[in-house]
Amino acid sequence: MEFKRIEITDRARASELLAQSGFLGCEYTFGNNFVWRNFYNVEIAFAEGFYFCKYGRKNDVKFSYPAGRSLSDDDIKRAVELLDGYCRETETKLVFSASGGITRRLLELYPESKAEYSRDTSDYIYLAEELTQLKGKKYHAKRNHLNRFYENNWSFEPLTADNMEECIEMNERWCGENIDCAVISDAERSSRLDEECIVRCSFKYFNELGYIGGVLRVDGKVQAFTFGESASKECFVVHVEKALRDYQGAYTAINREFVKSLGGKYRYINREEDTGAENLRKAKLSYHPVFLEDKYFVEIIR
Repeated sequence: MEFKRIEITDRARASELLAQSGFLGCEYTFGNNFVWRNFYNVEIAFAEGFYFCKYGRKNDVKFSYPAGRSLSDDDIKRAVELLDGYCRETETKLVFSASGGITRRLLELYPESKAEYSRDTSDYIYLAEELTQLKGKKYHAKRNHLNRFYENNWSFEPLTADNMEECIEMNERWCGENIDCAVISDAERSSRLDEECIVRCSFKYFNELGYIGGVLRVDGKVQAFTFGESASKECFVVHVEKALRDYQGAYTAINREFVKSLGGKYRYINREEDTGAENLRKAKLSYHPVFLEDKYFVEIIR
């Protein structure tokens, strides 16, 4: 088995196998694999009906549990066998990044293996219906933010080639507000700079990646945008969400209006991980996820 640099031309083949598996994690979207390719040295391989994704460098290489074939014992063993052969040839440890469910299966089949919980990379999964309705006492503060925002002369529209340049300009202003400031740590600044590169890459390949997005305006000017892609028939992954500070409730509004625009097609909305950032974790928890898509690092020991 040979790994290669991921290319945009791999999308059709990879997306078919990703959809076949129906995994909910953000790493099981082609766009996520593609736009982060330079940061994490992402390489992929297709073999025997599996889509393998490898990331990291030198002594810190990991593999996402492959998409494609079923989760039968025989298919799991075959996936491990294929990667085990590659790892032996390259003198690499076989370490999977896997969901809680897959981790349990791996440990049942390979009980000598080691699993480490990765809270910082676990994804927040929400019910789409709850994000659009925001009913009940737990969403009282969110409704107050929305009411303040809806007092403005606002509008929502799909993110397309017609308004993308305006979104790029808005994102530059967002960077000025959130990166070029003295109140964030060096780690946060580095993370936001990385994400800025990802946003630019995402806009460059927006249509080729099959992204879907939305734009929020006030008095005709772009104040927020968001976009993402489906991970499965049941789950949509929001990759990016940005809002300026001019209007209270802009983040709450772009979140709600975009999910509404999906028309009830998806049961779940994945808003990705918090990377361990305290403020981001607080914000994601405030929307009351229905569950976390837990992530583990599993070192396979045969």
